[in-house]
Amino acid sequence: MSSSPAATAREWVASRSWDRFVGSPESAVLDVKSGVYPLDDPAGTGELIKDVAAFANSRGGLLLVGFGTRVENGREIIDELKPVPARLVDVDRYRKLVRDRVRPLVRDLSIDFYPVDDERGVLVIDIPSQPETAKPFVVPGPDGRKTPTAVGVPIRDADATHWLSHDGLQRLLSTGWNAVGGPRADIIDALNKAVAAAVPAFPKPAHPEVGEGAGRQRRNFTTAYAAGGGQTALGYPTQPVAAVGPGLIQPLAGRDGAPGPVMTVLPDRGGAVVPGDIWEDLCEAGNAADTETAISNVGLPSAPATTSLLIRADAQTVELEGGRWGPGRLAQVSPGGRLLWRPHTSRDFEMHHNNFATGELTELYLRAVLDVTWQSWKYRPQSLPVAVRQRHRDLLTESGLAAHMSKLVHRHTEEVVAPAWNLASGSDSNHSAISSHVRAQITPPDGPPVVTANSVLQTGNWRSPSSVLATVDLGTNLRPLPKLHRPLNPGSMQAMRSRLSLVDLVDSLVAMWEAIVSLPEALEPDFMRLPYAAPPFVVFYIHAGTAARDAGDEGVAHQLNLPDVLDLTPLGDGPHDVSRTQTGLRIVGPFEPDRAARQRLVADSLNDLALSWGFLTADVNGLLSN
Repeated sequence: MSSSPAATAREWVASRSWDRFVGSPESAVLDVKSGVYPLDDPAGTGELIKDVAAFANSRGGLLLVGFGTRVENGREIIDELKPVPARLVDVDRYRKLVRDRVRPLVRDLSIDFYPVDDERGVLVIDIPSQPETAKPFVVPGPDGRKTPTAVGVPIRDADATHWLSHDGLQRLLSTGWNAVGGPRADIIDALNKAVAAAVPAFPKPAHPEVGEGAGRQRRNFTTAYAAGGGQTALGYPTQPVAAVGPGLIQPLAGRDGAPGPVMTVLPDRGGAVVPGDIWEDLCEAGNAADTETAISNVGLPSAPATTSLLIRADAQTVELEGGRWGPGRLAQVSPGGRLLWRPHTSRDFEMHHNNFATGELTELYLRAVLDVTWQSWKYRPQSLPVAVRQRHRDLLTESGLAAHMSKLVHRHTEEVVAPAWNLASGSDSNHSAISSHVRAQITPPDGPPVVTANSVLQTGNWRSPSSVLATVDLGTNLRPLPKLHRPLNPGSMQAMRSRLSLVDLVDSLVAMWEAIVSLPEALEPDFMRLPYAAPPFVVFYIHAGTAARDAGDEGVAHQLNLPDVLDLTPLGDGPHDVSRTQTGLRIVGPFEPDRAARQRLVADSLNDLALSWGFLTADVNGLLSN
């Protein structure tokens, strides 16, 4: 540097040569910050006036707000320009705080904001060298919030700032600041030791380094820490980095020792800074007493691969990944409420529930099973009141499932009359202390039911971890239906049976989906605001049943295959013999998609199933668009 480090730094500021600072170390005359001082926080205000007074008590210097640093051999090295938002910088407020709280007045102090682009810039606080006769500069001490008259003397020592103890300040004042020409290194060392011994609340707390124990991921922690404002804004680490769930975390604490934010890093992701309140919501969302299990369930915040994620304290959505529960997010589902885990809707073919029919098996049998588990579910194991059973019936009446049943039967009528839903009765009903059974059916005057729908709503009990289990079953005898689809080969025993089209199959499954996701309202009207204890899902089963016999038929009932009840010809060339009697799919997170998204998810799943059976040109979505 030419004349002096401080003079050269001032030249670079005057010429806006910000890139020339990169690679320079912090020093006794240069200090940088990556984030603005949080002036609404007493700790942030105290940090500002302490830094200004420390430079004033030494040889002066520059404070630059808008640069990031890295640690090399124990020294802070400026490694990038990180302009701060102009909207966060109130220059007049900075000037007033320093003028009001640093004594005596710092002469020729300048505080200016230099724009880098339309929205960001660098805040420069230039503290010129002060006359020795003006020293020491004092500020409200570290305990000034409790005792406003208490003062402290900050001193810049190399690239750090230290406080003089009360005893040290008294000795210096009694000896005469001018007589000693300012504190020598040995005096500073002695005073630091005195502070540690006599004033335990003042020393810089011993704590692990940022990213300590993270190995190759350490840089992600240090980068996120700097992006979040460093120690001034975030506090200091309370423990080394620990492996929790799918990634690494390091908790922070403020100057008063209170819990602060938590930094997290996922594999192949940058670091994230999670505010303390949101971290608590994240742990509670995982439905476990210990943090490890809770985070393993829901995952950690998903930061970009190359940059840090700074989560706002008032964030209403936080994307998560890596959890056992699958892709999801934290979301605020009620104003002012805590963030709850919500799954992203996905599909798969994991089917674990029983697929037995309610009532008599028909030629085509469709079943939907809804499984929802909430934290601290109140009904277990109470008996269902009558009002719940009536509401169960009313919710199905309000759904479009009964109208869909009527359309399947009365294809050529302009006015569709939906069958009524009623509480099931008789020997084949499934009412119990914890279950409700509702039924609707279309029965011609001269024959058995053509289409029957059954729904059972059951609350969890001591044998089931689920809060709510609900089923909607749709059974159809195809022979009496209008012959809108090509029959099987003439001469086969089922030559006159209609087959359901794939479009009708998708519509049926979607109608059942829309009906079943409304049913928890019978037990808890505000169920969408409850915290989940596991991912909710709907499983769909598709069964080929037994052939319905005409009056006078004799012999044993014939088991049908899926091609006997579903028209698969639009799928194109495929296997000549699909000897499957059933199949199915599962939807995780079934409550949020709209009707179009539900149709697409069901169609995509059926398309994948058809491909797995050998229909290599299958395009169910194409059928739906026609």
